[in-house]
Amino acid sequence: MNMRHTLLSATIMTLACAVAVPAFAQETETTKTTTTTVTHEGPHQFVYYGDHDIYFAPDTKTYYWQENGNWRSGVELPAESRAYIRTGGVKIQLDTDKPYERNDYVIEHYRHHHDD
Repeated sequence: MNMRHTLLSATIMTLACAVAVPAFAQETETTKTTTTTVTHEGPHQFVYYGDHDIYFAPDTKTYYWQENGNWRSGVELPAESRAYIRTGGVKIQLDTDKPYERNDYVIEHYRHHHDD
């Protein structure tokens, strides 16, 4: 009787483990693919170089500039524009993370301000 009880207990434990392992693996796999998105609320900070309509976002280390009438962005300016950002920038705050969306406002209010 004792041997039968031990065999029955071992069989139950084996079945319980067989059911639990795939469920655990599935939960672990789901956890690996979870994506978290952080959004920035409130004003966005930029340095505006008004003589050439160049913006720099310190938080994301991204530059925004116009090229052939279109706005471009990147972590580095084109070589021909880099000399323009050494002086003359003014710190501004906008309600968007795309400063070119407020470019008319910025030109009107900040074009001739310089923080040398």
